[in-house]
Amino acid sequence: MAIPFLHNINLSDNQLQNAKVHITSTAPTAAKGQIYLDSTASDNKLKYYDGTGWVVADATVSASFDTSDGIITFTTSSGDTYTVDIDGRFIKDFVVAGDSGDDQTISNGNTLTIAGGTELESVGSATDTITINHSNVTRTDTTSTDAPDFNATFEAVTSVTTNATGHVTAIDVSTVTIPQNDSIDVTETTTDAAYYPTFVTGTGDVAVNIDGSAADKLSYNPNSQTLTVKNLVVDGTQTILDETVQVVENSTILFEGTTADDFETKLTVVDPTADRTISLPDDSGTVVLNAFKTVTADSGTDAVADSSTDTLTISGGNAISTVASASGDSITIDHDDTSSQASVDNSGNTVIQDVTLDTYGHVTGLVSKTIEVPTDREFVVDLDATDSNVAKATNTYTVTHSLNSRDVIVEVYHTTNYDTIFVDITRATVNTITVAFAAAVTDGDYRVLIKKIG
Repeated sequence: MAIPFLHNINLSDNQLQNAKVHITSTAPTAAKGQIYLDSTASDNKLKYYDGTGWVVADATVSASFDTSDGIITFTTSSGDTYTVDIDGRFIKDFVVAGDSGDDQTISNGNTLTIAGGTELESVGSATDTITINHSNVTRTDTTSTDAPDFNATFEAVTSVTTNATGHVTAIDVSTVTIPQNDSIDVTETTTDAAYYPTFVTGTGDVAVNIDGSAADKLSYNPNSQTLTVKNLVVDGTQTILDETVQVVENSTILFEGTTADDFETKLTVVDPTADRTISLPDDSGTVVLNAFKTVTADSGTDAVADSSTDTLTISGGNAISTVASASGDSITIDHDDTSSQASVDNSGNTVIQDVTLDTYGHVTGLVSKTIEVPTDREFVVDLDATDSNVAKATNTYTVTHSLNSRDVIVEVYHTTNYDTIFVDITRATVNTITVAFAAAVTDGDYRVLIKKIG
């Protein structure tokens, strides 16, 4: 018998594959939207019920198109004809027009040629493609060899004339003169052999070469207000960038800070008794004046550094110990082994039931329990007539599960691909079920799962 579905089936936009409609020579009980294949020899057509009668679901078997009036005619397998008029929606001939000249009519069968005009060429470069290229235009390239110096001249292009299509038709050349060198050579010396040149104006670097060596050049750029000098010696107080940093006395650097007021910070050194080196680390951060200042804990009295020689001691508390490493400059904090409970590794149906913890959350006790799993509420067997709990008649298997109830859940799946299948299942008695297939199947290809409820 067919498997009954007593509710709508929603495939959720999935495909219904390898399916057939109902095949019968007798029209089934009619309901709107129902379909079947009429298997009578004179018919063999798919039919659907439109609410008042059965209608043949015809398919188009031929079509023709009349180019004179634009009508398409479809003929169905039942001999019915349908026409579609697309006049005005297809091309019989057309007209092309240019920027000038006469319009041209392209009739059916004629070829439209796209030709190049002034300085243009057309090429059929690919299927359905015409490429229009700009023709090569004769020209002469000239490279200048002029290398002018100060107070010399050279020829330069000052204007270019083009035509309406953008081609160069003429150029104008003018003679350009480079002005005299405006450098000043100072040769006069004083009694101490020092140079004292004076410069009034300058648009770029104003430089003084003391002995003709570029390495000893002193230069000033008025645009960027930058002074470049090899070595700089300052007698007295040096002020830098609006008094942000000042060297105000021997071995002292004074910092004004962000606010210009009466408060500054001095960076100085204690009079050394030997050569000393203080290295700042390659890192960002704040310089620590003492090893620590104040250390606050969750409880107790704060530890305060009274001098730079104070030592911060980290001690272990409850179940905690500390180990210092002088070679690694580190302190290791360890959790003491306080467990009074050995590890438990259960298996099967034995599990941990109770866990006892001390004040610090350490495990001090474990209690195990074995869960009893009833074996008289489930039954599994392959649908194989050689099994003592399975009997077979044609395409129907009778399975004896001995659960003494019809309140059982039954599922059948394929033993190779493990897919669940839908078959006709009957709860024949409180101890047996039947599994019926529509066609013959091989013993052992399917397995039935039975579970008692309640």
